[in-house]
Amino acid sequence: MNKVNLQGGDNNIDKSLYEIVFPFIKKNDFVLNLGCGTRFNFEKALKKKKEVNITSCDIIPCVFDSNIIDKFIVQSVEEEFLLDKKFDVVTFFELIEHIDKTDELLKNCFNNLKQGGYLIFSFPNLTSIYSRIELFLGYQPHILEVSNEYANFGTGIFGKYNNPENKTIHHIRGISNKAMKEMVLYYSFEIEKIIGFEYRFGKLFKYIPSLAPVNIFICKKK
Repeated sequence: MNKVNLQGGDNNIDKSLYEIVFPFIKKNDFVLNLGCGTRFNFEKALKKKKEVNITSCDIIPCVFDSNIIDKFIVQSVEEEFLLDKKFDVVTFFELIEHIDKTDELLKNCFNNLKQGGYLIFSFPNLTSIYSRIELFLGYQPHILEVSNEYANFGTGIFGKYNNPENKTIHHIRGISNKAMKEMVLYYSFEIEKIIGFEYRFGKLFKYIPSLAPVNIFICKKK
């Protein structure tokens, strides 16, 4: 049985988020998905739409279907690594907020990406309209927990609504739209597009990512 990856890969991410990024992935591209988790949700969704070569990476060994994934690598994204080939696209979804060494993650993305290749990723936006309301009312933003055992400390009604089972999500980083813009530019990526996403209302925040609960960044290696 596969273990559960608590660093984001096993999040139940809506397939509609993945579908937003599919137009930036071409047929026969070599794709590296970091922090894939044990369910391979992104890989399954992508293979239904595109004929691509997928290498998946996670910190724990996983059993996988060779019809979906071409190669699996056990590797921490917080340690420097260079694979035997460079990729057309590197992706990670809802991962960066779970780790400490965020700089190492972006360096690894850059080093394993072809010149002009795409870096595509998503993360919860700390400056979303929801977080702003929570802070204004004196509550802890529900996306940034303070405990590894009890998720809803300080979140009040917002925590009960968004996380009624009080399950910890292990978010150790709170990242704003503005901070991420500056970070990817610092690590020599060009921002081609930023898309706002909301799991309940889909495209409501598409064109106002600074207020969206989730940001999707489409970047190119300079």
